[in-house]
Amino acid sequence: MHPRILQLVGFILLIVCAAMTYIVYQATLMTSQPDLGTLITSGMIAWAILGLPELVLGLWLIAKGTREARIGDVSGDLIPLVQKEGRISVDDAARMLSVDSQVVADSAESLAKRRLPLVYLDRRANEIVSPKAVSLKESLLHLLYAQRRMTFDQISKVTESTDEQIVDALKELSKQGKFRGVIDENSRVVYTQEAVSQLPKAITVCPNCDGKLDAPVLPGEEEKCPYCGHMIVNRV
Repeated sequence: MHPRILQLVGFILLIVCAAMTYIVYQATLMTSQPDLGTLITSGMIAWAILGLPELVLGLWLIAKGTREARIGDVSGDLIPLVQKEGRISVDDAARMLSVDSQVVADSAESLAKRRLPLVYLDRRANEIVSPKAVSLKESLLHLLYAQRRMTFDQISKVTESTDEQIVDALKELSKQGKFRGVIDENSRVVYTQEAVSQLPKAITVCPNCDGKLDAPVLPGEEEKCPYCGHMIVNRV
């Protein structure tokens, strides 16, 4: 969902919470309870049922929307910066973009999960890296960790490598015990061990039009149906 929509829904829920608070307050005043303690307790219980859920959810949506909006604002400037530098520390990128380091790190993680991940976050080195600036094996380890599965075409576009180079690099990583998964050379898709374990829970058919999807939608992923345009979200 768009960050601004999340914020708008959050503000609406806060307004609803305020309305519920006023209703509970008025209802409590009209209650003929002689005991002040009982009156306050009953009012708090009623508010917890009617107003508290809207307050908590509203604040959460506003915080999430604000965070995603800040990440989106940074992403457009972060990609060309990293591609120019090859690799840059999170702190340096934050300084150059005049934003918080955590926002830069979150933006890099979000960018690494896009269909074409042009940058990724190396948490061990605390750096943001362009896949073209490092070895193919290093890029594969980080990209597959973020993506869980990638097609040869995706890997080729972001690393400028051939199918043969991709397969050779993955086999070397497998021998070294750094990569565990499946290399399907027929369908030209690489699956990590995590992706393979999640395939039984993947969505393979559009729930809106019953069209068979070219690639399964794994848990936590969302994809637009190529037939009807319906946004498929796997929340399993």
